[in-house]
Amino acid sequence: MNIAFDVDGVVLRSIEIILHHVNRAQGRNLTPEDLLTWDLEPLGLDEPTLREAVDHMYSQPKIEPYEDARQVLSRIYRMSGKPLLFITGRTRPETALKQLRALPWNPTVPEMIVTGGDRYKRDWLIETSADFIVEDDPEHLRSYLDMGIGVGLMVQPWNRNTDIPVTERFHGWKDLERWYLEVHGSPDRP
Repeated sequence: MNIAFDVDGVVLRSIEIILHHVNRAQGRNLTPEDLLTWDLEPLGLDEPTLREAVDHMYSQPKIEPYEDARQVLSRIYRMSGKPLLFITGRTRPETALKQLRALPWNPTVPEMIVTGGDRYKRDWLIETSADFIVEDDPEHLRSYLDMGIGVGLMVQPWNRNTDIPVTERFHGWKDLERWYLEVHGSPDRP
């Protein structure tokens, strides 16, 4: 199975960086729990503020990962023997690669392929021959499922109400790890 991982909202806590910047710029106190979708426009935020917040997030040398993300990704890398595949919606995927490499990997940084550039990841899923994606943005999940791509939804505040019948729902990286070991077999099993 060729698994692709989204970056922001799945591996990196990017939304916290964006909201912190928005809160400082507009005197607000928004948290991820306030989000009902990945789109921030419904919160009454203007385009220049959003663009500035996203650019600020892109410029960060490092963004904290979600709990257990690094450990589980390292295990998947060791078990699969293949580079980790990340497909990001960022218009500048190289910023995601820089931030992923900056994580405290142990013992070494795994090989990574980072591609993307648009929220609709269809072309990159086809190009990379991915047959499963771990995603937090429900915008195009139905389309991926219609293509025959398995979808693992990393449950976050902004997608908690989605009723799209995804392949798997993950309530954190330990859930994803359990699923991966069930699908691929534990290396500890004979």
